[in-house]
Amino acid sequence: MIYTKKNLKISTWNINGYISKGFNKFEDDIFVDNLLQQDIFCLQETHCDLDNCLELPNFQRPVHLIRPRTKPSGKRHGGLSVYILNTIRLGVKFLEHATNDFIWLKLDRTFFGFQEDLYICFVYNPPENSSYYRKLNYNILEMIENDIVKYSQSGKIMIAGDLNARTACEIDHIQMDSDKHIPLFDNYKCDSSLIQRKSKDSSINTRGRQLLSLCISSSLRILNGRTMGDLMGAHTCFQPLGSSVVDYFLASEELLPNFTYFHTHNFLPDFSDHCQISCMLKCNTKIYERNLNLALMPDKYIWDDSIKIKFMTKIQLIMPQKI
Repeated sequence: MIYTKKNLKISTWNINGYISKGFNKFEDDIFVDNLLQQDIFCLQETHCDLDNCLELPNFQRPVHLIRPRTKPSGKRHGGLSVYILNTIRLGVKFLEHATNDFIWLKLDRTFFGFQEDLYICFVYNPPENSSYYRKLNYNILEMIENDIVKYSQSGKIMIAGDLNARTACEIDHIQMDSDKHIPLFDNYKCDSSLIQRKSKDSSINTRGRQLLSLCISSSLRILNGRTMGDLMGAHTCFQPLGSSVVDYFLASEELLPNFTYFHTHNFLPDFSDHCQISCMLKCNTKIYERNLNLALMPDKYIWDDSIKIKFMTKIQLIMPQKI
C-alpha cells in the first residue's frame, strides 16, 4: 500500500528513569500509548542498560546513549533513547556524536519532501549543580553551537529536549533588525519580526541566558509560547519547589511557518515530573507499507479429491496446450 504522509509528529520526554519505586514504566500501556502516537521521539533520563531498554515493534533499530554507572552506588543516570517509525526509517540518518548528552539526526530532504535537509538534535543538559555536570570538561551548549555552525551550511536546524534552562519571556531574536542603514555582510539575514513569546515561567537563569544567546547567534527560535497549541507557554516541569519551563523545541526561523502545532502534554505524575512535549512538522513523503493481514489466512489447507478436480480444471483453462 502506498500513501502520502503530510505531517511528521516529533516528541521528546524526560521520563526521570524507567523504574520508579519498583514500577516499570515501559510495561505500562498508557505510557507506551503516549509514544506510539509519534513518528520520531526521544526519551531522556532513561537510566537503563541496553538489555532493558524499551522495545517497540513499529520502532525497530532505535539508538540508545547510555552513561557509565556511577561510583560507588553503581546506578545509572542520564541516558537518551531515540526511536524512528519503521516506515520512515530509510529517510533518517544518525550522525556521529561526541558525547552521550546529545545526538544529531539528519532527515533527508528528498525522502521527506523538504526544501533542505533537516538536522535534529535531541539533548539532555543536566542541571548545573549536578555532580555529573560539575565533572564535565566541556560545555554542552557550546558543543551543540559548534555543530549548528557546521550543519546549517547544508540544512535547517531543530533542537529538542530538557535543557534545564529558564528563559521567562525574554526575546530570542534581534528586534527591529535591519540592513538599511548599516553596511552588513552580503550573506547576513535579518531577523524577522515575530509575535512576542509567552511563558508561564517568569524566572530566568544563567543557562536560560546562554540558550537565548544561542538562539540569536544561530537564528533559532523557541516554539514554546508562540506556536499554535501552546500560545501561553505552559509549564513543562513540576517539582515540590515549583513549576518551570525547561523542556523546549527550537527551530530555524525559516521553519516556523511549517509547524502545524506545538503541544505540552498533560502532566502525568505517575510517569515523570516532566511533561512530554511534541510538535507537528509539514512534510510530503510517499510511504510504502506492506499490509499483509495474515490473521485472515487459514492455519492449514485441507485437500480432498473434489479440490483436486477443481485445480486441474483451472490449470486446463489457463494453459490448455500444456495439459
